[in-house]
Amino acid sequence: MMGDLVEYRDYATGGHISRTTRLLSILTDNLPLGSIYAESVALWDTAMFLQSSQLHDIGKISIPDVILLKPGPLSADEREKMKTHADVGAHMIAQLQEQVEGSDFLEHAKIMAGTHHERWDGGGYPLGLKKEEIPLQGRMMAFADVYDALISKRPYKEPYSSEQALDIIRRERGRQFDPELTDIFLKAMENFEPGQDRQVA
Repeated sequence: MMGDLVEYRDYATGGHISRTTRLLSILTDNLPLGSIYAESVALWDTAMFLQSSQLHDIGKISIPDVILLKPGPLSADEREKMKTHADVGAHMIAQLQEQVEGSDFLEHAKIMAGTHHERWDGGGYPLGLKKEEIPLQGRMMAFADVYDALISKRPYKEPYSSEQALDIIRRERGRQFDPELTDIFLKAMENFEPGQDRQVA
């Protein structure tokens, strides 16, 4: 329900939450057996992890409509305001955790909300974390979030094709994205049938 609230406000990105959940599931399902990533994810309740990803953009509730729904590129000041959604989202979920102790669902959600815009090279936000400093949940969520943003139409841009989006992610290997996870994601997406990227909702 909370995830739906974001989509009702940010109608320009309609379907983003369900699509990113599906994309995250594809990545999770294709982690190589025996890899450090598969071993880490094996300790999670995967269904709960995927559900919690629906709150990764919950902080956008705090963004004014004039920015969130702007039919064009954001100014520098507007971009800085938009960036606050990551920190605000993590803070909102942390407040919920005070009422519901020991919730793995909320812990996953808080991590993804707060770190899915961090970059492997340390140039992301809100904390400027780099490499393994970024929690695995945030590193994984970044692929689904960026891929869907690239292939989706926005008021200020036309959608990229799946091939173009994957090429951008490939070029950002070791810069924006965890290099090993990049290889896994690109391999997993080889089986993503043409047109399926519009039907994952």
